[in-house]
Amino acid sequence: MKELSTRQEQILYCLVREYVKSGTPVSSQKILESTNLEWSGATVRNDMRKLDYLGYVFQPHTSAGRVPTDKGLRFYVNEILKLRKETKKSGSSIDVSIDFPIGDLDKIIQGAAKLLATTVKAFVIIEKPNPMYLRIRRVVLTPVTKNFSIVNIITELGLTSVLPIQHSEIYNIQEIEEFLNKSLDGILLSEFRAKLKEVVERFSWVGGRLKEFIELSEKIASEKYEEYITEGVFNLVNAKRFDEDKLKEIVRFSTNEEYYSKIFELGEGIFIGKEHNIKNFEQYSILIMPYFVFNREVGKIAVIFDKFSDYNRVFDSVEYVVNRLTEYFTVVARNVE
Repeated sequence: MKELSTRQEQILYCLVREYVKSGTPVSSQKILESTNLEWSGATVRNDMRKLDYLGYVFQPHTSAGRVPTDKGLRFYVNEILKLRKETKKSGSSIDVSIDFPIGDLDKIIQGAAKLLATTVKAFVIIEKPNPMYLRIRRVVLTPVTKNFSIVNIITELGLTSVLPIQHSEIYNIQEIEEFLNKSLDGILLSEFRAKLKEVVERFSWVGGRLKEFIELSEKIASEKYEEYITEGVFNLVNAKRFDEDKLKEIVRFSTNEEYYSKIFELGEGIFIGKEHNIKNFEQYSILIMPYFVFNREVGKIAVIFDKFSDYNRVFDSVEYVVNRLTEYFTVVARNVE
C-alpha cells in the first residue's frame, strides 16, 4: 500500500518545488496559489500535517509554513528523475556562458569543472583518467647516445609517460621499437611490466636487449599521478547556512585530497543530505556521474551543491559536461589509434 495518496504526492511535490524557488517555509495558501487544482485550504492543511507526521516536511515554528526534509527532497528528486527518463530530456540546451576549452587533458578537465561550478554554484571534483588504466597505442624510442635513450609511451588519450633509459648498446633501435609496438599495442599501461616479461621469456633473441626496459616498467608503475581536479570550493561557503567554525571544517575537508576518494566510493547516483553520511555536509547533495572513452568508464564527476537547488538544472549541466568529455576523449582516442 502506498504511503501517500496521489493528492498528498502532488502537494508534497508543489511544496518542495516552491521551497527550492523561494528558500522560505511554504504555506497551504502558497500551494493553492501555485497550482490549478481545486483543493480547499482545509484539505491542504490536513495533508501537510500528514506529511509532517510521516517525516516528509517539518514546521520550523508554530504558524510557519513547512520545509522539506531529506525524505521530502528524495521524493521530489525521484519524481524529477522519472520525468526525465520518460521524456528523455537532453541537457544540450542549457545556456552557459563559458566555452568548452580545446587543449591538453588537464585544460579540458579544468574547463569542465569551472563550467559546472559556475553554472550550478557547486564544488566540483573531477576524477582524472588514470594513465595506468589506459591502453598503450605507441612506444617511441629516441636515441640520445649509443647507451642512452628517451622512451615515450603514448596512450589512447594521448597521455604520455616520458622516461630516460640507460641500456646496453643497441645497434638497431628501430627494430626494437617496432617489436615493442607490435607486442604492446592495445594493452593497459598497468599490464606493461607483465607483458614485457612474457615477451622476454618467449623471444630469446630480444630478451637480452630488453632487460633494461623491464626496469623501466617498474619506474612507470611507481609513478605518482595527480588524481583530481577541483573547482568552486567557495560555492560551499557562499551557501551561508552554517556558523563560521562549521564552514572552516567544510573548507578543510574540501581541500584535502584524502577525502575525495570517500566521495567517489559512494558510487554513481544522487545522494541528498544525510544520505551520503559525510560529516558536516548534511546541507548538501552530491551527484556523481561517470564519463567514458567509447563505452569504457575512465573517470567520474562529483558535484556537491546546496540540497535545495534546482535539480533539473543540476542534472542538465552535469549530463552536458559528461557528454562533452565523453565525446572529446572518444575523438582523441580514435585519432591516436
